[in-house]
Amino acid sequence: MAFLQKNLFFLVFLIILFALLIGCKGMTPAPAAPAPASTPKVEAAPPLQVTLPTTLPAMLGILRTRIYFTGSGYAPNEIVVVEMEVPPGVEIPAVKPGEPVGVAYAQADQAGNFTADVSPSDKILTFLRGNILPTLAPDPKSFKPLPHGVYTFVATGAESDRVAKTRIEFVPPGGK
Repeated sequence: MAFLQKNLFFLVFLIILFALLIGCKGMTPAPAAPAPASTPKVEAAPPLQVTLPTTLPAMLGILRTRIYFTGSGYAPNEIVVVEMEVPPGVEIPAVKPGEPVGVAYAQADQAGNFTADVSPSDKILTFLRGNILPTLAPDPKSFKPLPHGVYTFVATGAESDRVAKTRIEFVPPGGK
């Protein structure tokens, strides 16, 4: 029964398709528009001038600054996670108050040494407390840079639980 019903639908489809083709065969195409007697002269518009900034706003200088953490004494090939301790009163988007926020990670070499670079996206999301647009570009309008001050960073080994602390002072552009 299902086979007959399936073939019946296919047959109806073919009949409708055939009827459409026959109906369209008798139609004639619309006449082409007559060519203009003369082509109007088009003058080139002057180029639009756009002034691009030659320097980044001071807070974006952090994107050009390499921020990295190094350490030793970890297990060979161990993953090391670096987190920033968020001080009271400072809010980081998508991070609960009082919880640390991850800023970098690396795998230790055979001697137990590591170097973990902070990525540009982590600089934007954590240090500038901004957003990244769907086009993967930073959204400078959303930036709320961390308050100037000293921040503590903790590097923790995933296997050995070895912990190391360091501090970084963020200062305003041009010094203190």
